Amino acid sequence: MRSILLCEGKTDAIILSYYLGKVKGWNYHRDNKKKLNIPVRNKDTEEVNWYKLNDDLLSIWAVGGKDNFDYAISKIIDINKIANEEDVFNKIIILRDRDNFENDEDISNDLDKSFSDKECFLNLKNNEWIDGIYKNEFDDEMSVKCLTLIIPFDKKGALETFLLDAISELGDEEKVLINRCKSFINDFNLTKYLNTERLRVKGELSTTLAVMYPDKVFTTIDNMLRNISWEKYKSVQESFKKLEEI
Repeated sequence: MRSILLCEGKTDAIILSYYLGKVKGWNYHRDNKKKLNIPVRNKDTEEVNWYKLNDDLLSIWAVGGKDNFDYAISKIIDINKIANEEDVFNKIIILRDRDNFENDEDISNDLDKSFSDKECFLNLKNNEWIDGIYKNEFDDEMSVKCLTLIIPFDKKGALETFLLDAISELGDEEKVLINRCKSFINDFNLTKYLNTERLRVKGELSTTLAVMYPDKVFTTIDNMLRNISWEKYKSVQESFKKLEEI
């Protein structure tokens, strides 16, 4: 069985691959022989990696921002329509940030439209597996299971917001640290560096991690993220629970 997980950025992909590796045992897969070519457009902002669990394959595609989900979904359905039965993606998972107080219904409707434009019909709901139907090139009806996770579940923000909330579970000192780091970042009015809300949120997480792990501050953020036992955080466990069904 093949599955594909779409997320916005590389940070999301790092956390997801780490979590699925720790909780379910998905391992990075280097063998290219049986992989389908994922049509990445911009290698600077997008990234695709494959993982293996027994005989199952999982692709995690960081699509480079929420505006690229429509393209990615379209290409996946195109692949499914012409692929051999053993090469189709049986499960499609979408991890989407909740920006600017967007609600579940509006986000789900936008994603539904991306599928329906390719004649794959669903009724997506946050944190639920939904069955969809499409027709392949031979006009055979095919089924696909889809899961949408809109993060955070209960407020606006991005995956970084979600991770900061998880870190705050550790105790009062972590809560004080996160609040101080947020204040530090938000007090800046630097258009050269922190010129978007998304970069400010990333700055909050990066500053928090730098204070928590000063001995690792000169390592890449990738390594810092992988060195945190995210699978032990209650909010991460609850929010990513459905991913264990991949």
